Amino acid sequence: MVLGASRGGGGGWGGDFNEVLYYGQCNRRTGSSAQMSKFHGWVSEFALIDLPLQNMKFTWSNFRLHAACSKLDRVFITQNWLEKFPSATLIGLPRPLSDYCPLLLDTHRPSDVPTPFRFENMWLGNNLSKNW
Repeated sequence: MVLGASRGGGGGWGGDFNEVLYYGQCNRRTGSSAQMSKFHGWVSEFALIDLPLQNMKFTWSNFRLHAACSKLDRVFITQNWLEKFPSATLIGLPRPLSDYCPLLLDTHRPSDVPTPFRFENMWLGNNLSKNW
């Protein structure tokens, strides 16, 4: 998922990155510290902000008796995006069928703002215009 922003730059990226940023984001020390370092370097290079997950610590589990759990899914945003959506929150949803939990990004934009009508010129060229 790529979060767009209007002109002026800034946006974000969300999804399964299949890597943790630091060992506190997993309940077992698994994986490569070199990979973790590269991932952290990428986040730092682009000055990304890891939007905090509000209601849970981990987004993945293998559901075994002594389960391995990690925060592999996340949303990274830029400072510019955060300034446009300062009240944005990230919430983990229940995972009834998957070992990953879906994430809900809520920007808290007012729902009562009217959406502008947009006219598509292609509508003039089809049978729809004949029926009007």
